[in-house]
Amino acid sequence: MFAYKVHPGWSRRAWIVTIAVAVCVLTLYVYIGPGEDYYGAYTLMVTKPGHLPQVAEHPWTLNPTWMVPFMAPFVSLPGRAGYVVFMAFSIAMIILGAYTFGGKAIPILLSAHMLWILWWGQLEGWGVLGLVLAWYANKKQSWFWMFLAMAIAAFKPQVSFVPVLALWWWMGKDRWKSLAALVGLFIASIIIWGPWPLWYLGGIIKFIDSQHYGVWNASLGWVALPLFIPALRVPLDRQKRLIALTATSYLVIQYMPYYSTIPLFCFALPLWAYAFSFLGYLPNVVGTRIAWNGLVFLPITVLLWVYWPHLIRVWESLRSEKRDPASVEGPEGA
Repeated sequence: MFAYKVHPGWSRRAWIVTIAVAVCVLTLYVYIGPGEDYYGAYTLMVTKPGHLPQVAEHPWTLNPTWMVPFMAPFVSLPGRAGYVVFMAFSIAMIILGAYTFGGKAIPILLSAHMLWILWWGQLEGWGVLGLVLAWYANKKQSWFWMFLAMAIAAFKPQVSFVPVLALWWWMGKDRWKSLAALVGLFIASIIIWGPWPLWYLGGIIKFIDSQHYGVWNASLGWVALPLFIPALRVPLDRQKRLIALTATSYLVIQYMPYYSTIPLFCFALPLWAYAFSFLGYLPNVVGTRIAWNGLVFLPITVLLWVYWPHLIRVWESLRSEKRDPASVEGPEGA
């Protein structure tokens, strides 16, 4: 069983400060947030499922249809209340993720990532919840909670599906029950909402061809796929392995908006890594190439931090071999 070391706990003062910052952030976006993605894609999925076939021609959503019952409680609230409660939920999930995995909640709440997520009403809070549930399911060896974690992480798979998949694999033989349940959910969703994977396939092709997301994308693409080899093979404890897999996935996934890297901040990263959380505020100063696309250096530098002790050991081993004459001279009498 995989036993992840949870955060040792926050002091009462830390909780008070965190909640105070969270309330201030929420209050600000209650007044200024337009929530266009929340009112557009995610609301329409609940209120107008008959429009799903249009995704093939106009990709207004690419989220799995089983997300509908999860978003319905928010969407069903009158007026702007649903958007406000959804923002509060997203903030709470970020705090939960930071508490669970040892991250620093305050800089995350104040980050440009958080600004984008709350401003547009994005789904990253669900991705963090999926990761927390996967940790809990692994700890409790619960196939049902792991199934729920995978179903939620699939809402926006680039956010946390890879680390959730790792936690699923580490769970043991009960993981197959979780997978069977997820397959059952997939089949049920087709029965209920129609052949949405086919509609989405056409939408994905059009979305990729448009390349409009390049302005805020922060990944290397398939060229980074070999980085999964060290993420899987370098000797690491399970905590660092999870961080390495998360960071590597962010480099590999073709569509990786910079703000979707927010779960990485929920881990116990060194303080310097949080400087990247504010880079997204500076497109008018340094341009989008650095402010948004430049977030690709967050997972790169985190991977260097994870692997650094091993790189040092390899370097010292090579130097010691070079200094040892026996390692370069042939057998005596040769």
